[in-house]
Amino acid sequence: MLTGSIVALVTPFNEENEVDYPALERLLYYHLENQTDGIVVLGTTAEAESLSDEEKKQIVDFVCRHVGGKIKIMVGILSNVTEKVIAMSRLFEGMEIDSYLVITPYYNKSNTKGLLRHFTQIADACDHPIVVYHVPKRTGLVMDEETVRFLSYHPNIIGIKEASGNLAFQAQVAAFCNENFVLYGGDDLTMLASMALGAKGIISVIGNAFPKELKLIVDSFSKNIEISRSTYFGILSVTQAIYLEVSPILIKYLLYLMGFMLQNVRLPLAEGTLRSKHAVKTTYLTMLES
Repeated sequence: MLTGSIVALVTPFNEENEVDYPALERLLYYHLENQTDGIVVLGTTAEAESLSDEEKKQIVDFVCRHVGGKIKIMVGILSNVTEKVIAMSRLFEGMEIDSYLVITPYYNKSNTKGLLRHFTQIADACDHPIVVYHVPKRTGLVMDEETVRFLSYHPNIIGIKEASGNLAFQAQVAAFCNENFVLYGGDDLTMLASMALGAKGIISVIGNAFPKELKLIVDSFSKNIEISRSTYFGILSVTQAIYLEVSPILIKYLLYLMGFMLQNVRLPLAEGTLRSKHAVKTTYLTMLES
């Protein structure tokens, strides 16, 4: 099971706004060098729903060929329709992936009965374990503790990425987690609190830029919390800055400043404002000087 430092990987785009595979390769080897435990491909940070099915398949294949077996790979499937999720999973059959990250339905948000059937049918059909992706600020759907508990009994549902920022809810879920169903913290700004509640992994956006620091934060938490805290506070200002606009606009700008890739995003996203980019650049340069 995937645990530890997990990066929600961006999708780099070139000047023609096509997938920039040389930049993607640079990012993958950056994470190998810094011992990232896992990556999420085709998640929210990857602008997955702005990619065609063929692009999704090619990206996952590229990632698997370069780091499969070296870094654990979780593939996001962000459709809100049960059959489409199952069909999408078929695109990746035979590839060296470890699990799927499946978002809760959005727009057609579902009731509890439908939500249980949705995830159960997907888990029954998929050839790899699934992690439930709970991110109410993007979906408009708020799960309750009993629904998550019920899903945790399914042998092919192995965890939840909890990105609501609601620590009370995380505590409720953490109370029944075990070796077969784990909590993943999915909010950069509350990662320390998530680990205090028992999260076994942190799925991070800022880890795109600072994988070494993310791994130190996660690995040190249970051994030397002061190292974990000081490392977290060392990147906190930059982390706060990248959320001045909707992700992944400003994490891409930060990676551009670091020389990995262009800052291009696809519509409906657009380049960040001068003010927000100034905040990212200023906090990043200050961090380098400290």
